[in-house]
Amino acid sequence: MSQSLIEKDVSQIRKVLQELLVKSEAEGCVVCDSGGYVLAQEGRGAGDSLVVSALGAGVFAASRELARILGENEFSAVFHQGERKSIFIRAVNPEVLLVVIFSNAGSIGLVRLYAAPAAVEMHRILDEARGRTGSEKSPHQFVLTDGASLFMGKGAPAGS
Repeated sequence: MSQSLIEKDVSQIRKVLQELLVKSEAEGCVVCDSGGYVLAQEGRGAGDSLVVSALGAGVFAASRELARILGENEFSAVFHQGERKSIFIRAVNPEVLLVVIFSNAGSIGLVRLYAAPAAVEMHRILDEARGRTGSEKSPHQFVLTDGASLFMGKGAPAGS
């Protein structure tokens, strides 16, 4: 499966992330594909978002395997709590993850409460992008292919 995200899609996703940050009182959010490639990010607190997203994707892949071993279809979210920072990872769809970083002054309840509708909205944006015709594509786009992503610029062939 291949999916292209144009600048408008990424802008809409970033708006969802900004709203999530305000409502949940989180420090940072990253949207990545299941390979850990960053599609969008907002806020601070993620440190190196590339490393956070790659490791978060690995953690989520391991949790999917644990779910399978336990007879579950999937765990929809993973939560890790530290002394100062915590991380919440939620599936947006089978290929995309939402990673939320928040301080322990924040609340996992708020993060979980607002991450759910944010993931639903991102899922809608991604579904809309999936249904887009070739004439609506932009010279600047992300291409998701089998869980990998690539940011393409002008002159790069679309869909490669």
